[in-house]
Amino acid sequence: MKVVIRDPSRSAPRCGAYVVFATQAKDGARKPVPAALEEVKNVAEGALAPTGGGEGALSVAPLPAGSPAERLYVFGAGSAEILSPRKARTLFRTVLKTLEKNGETSAILDFPFGLERMDGVESREFLLRTFLLSAYRFDRYKSEGNTAPELTTVRWNLGRGPWADVSRQEAEREAREAAAVAAVSALVRDAGNTPSNDLVPRHFAAWAAREGKARGIAVRVLGKKEIVKERMGGLLAVNRGAAEEPRFVVMEYRGGRRGEAPVVLVGKGVTFDSGGISIKPSEKMGEMKWDMMGAATVVGVILAAADTRLAVNLVALAPLTENLPSGSAYKPGDIVRFRNGKTAEIDNTDAEGRVILADALDYAGQWKPSAIVDYATLTGAAVVALGLEAAVVFSPDDSLSTGLISAGERTDERIWRLPVWEEYRESIRSDWADMKNSGGRWGGSINGAMFLKEFVPAGAAWAHLDIAPTANYDGEHGGYPTGATSFGVALTLRWLRDRLALKRAVDGPH
Repeated sequence: MKVVIRDPSRSAPRCGAYVVFATQAKDGARKPVPAALEEVKNVAEGALAPTGGGEGALSVAPLPAGSPAERLYVFGAGSAEILSPRKARTLFRTVLKTLEKNGETSAILDFPFGLERMDGVESREFLLRTFLLSAYRFDRYKSEGNTAPELTTVRWNLGRGPWADVSRQEAEREAREAAAVAAVSALVRDAGNTPSNDLVPRHFAAWAAREGKARGIAVRVLGKKEIVKERMGGLLAVNRGAAEEPRFVVMEYRGGRRGEAPVVLVGKGVTFDSGGISIKPSEKMGEMKWDMMGAATVVGVILAAADTRLAVNLVALAPLTENLPSGSAYKPGDIVRFRNGKTAEIDNTDAEGRVILADALDYAGQWKPSAIVDYATLTGAAVVALGLEAAVVFSPDDSLSTGLISAGERTDERIWRLPVWEEYRESIRSDWADMKNSGGRWGGSINGAMFLKEFVPAGAAWAHLDIAPTANYDGEHGGYPTGATSFGVALTLRWLRDRLALKRAVDGPH
């Protein structure tokens, strides 16, 4: 789908649909059609009658010859003038489904609402990206594919809502950037939704290398021999039960100043997680194809940074393996030695994500990074704690966690901070090794973070995002389709932009 910024005062090719939103006054009365819609006002007045602006209502009416579109669609949006991002995302999903069901291939969209927690720039970015992603579908494995007409062009009206005070030139630049981020987010979703038989570690590594090199990103893929040479005992231990060999992807994007310390992003890449010897229940085990969404996220961020020419230095690290049971699989009671020399007793082979991330966090130290952020579908405990509305962030660094939380609020990829107090380390104490990889039932997501903390390079600012609650949904939720969500891509890009803006304010542009 292509989004074109439209000046209503200028003529343009006629579209199939003209989409507007009706609202109600607090007393339930219908609000009048705004003057900005004068070009379709007469028909809009009649179309509004059956909807009344009530939330969820829909009215469709033909437009006369000479109108900018053939049909007018009026969607009821309730009484709010400022929408929550979630409501906007859900509304867009409804609009897209309705237009495509009716066979529309082009549309004008007039969006009058501001968004909670976002300024004008952030609102425009969110709305454009979200609208583009609302058309996302994953049907490559369906023999008939999608036979319904698709919406190919949307002309977005200037002069309304967050577009009231922005120039056409600036709006067009923002639309191009939003389209680039949406396209990468769709790639991330595709990777997550691909079944594990078609996305084993070598396939994932090849995908990351292909997409990275196409953008001028330096990519190295470590095979098993190189992983052995790097002494990545955690990644090798988890991989022991799998027939497919592990991979370790290293991607470097240099958009910032020469010699400037990069931000290193680390993502858990378990392309299928059976739990290993500590095997999971069979029910919904197929969902464990999404256990690589942390790795997909960090790849997505670095691809989007390159596509939008973000002036930062970034490194993305993705340890990749399957976690399967076999005669060679690692076992409860085993002791694993990691790259940094520390040892861990394996209390539960299903707590494998932290085991492979440990080596990657230590490996990140060679760049002397300005910050390390890791992403992982690490624990079911995070879902128990927060449900499906937010991911968890852990960090001993107040500034880093505050920046990430703020970015999440302003992209609607929300995160909530939990503690990594030293007292929690007692939960992963082992009688036989430096620590154990599981701390039992209580504080499960905290225990995972405490384990990872042991492998963060000394002095590095670090945050761990447990994205298990939000990385994928097993049904449509909050305007997201079934499957992978690409959660974390927009959040991290906003955080990186915030850091860049602060640096430029202090140091001046380079």
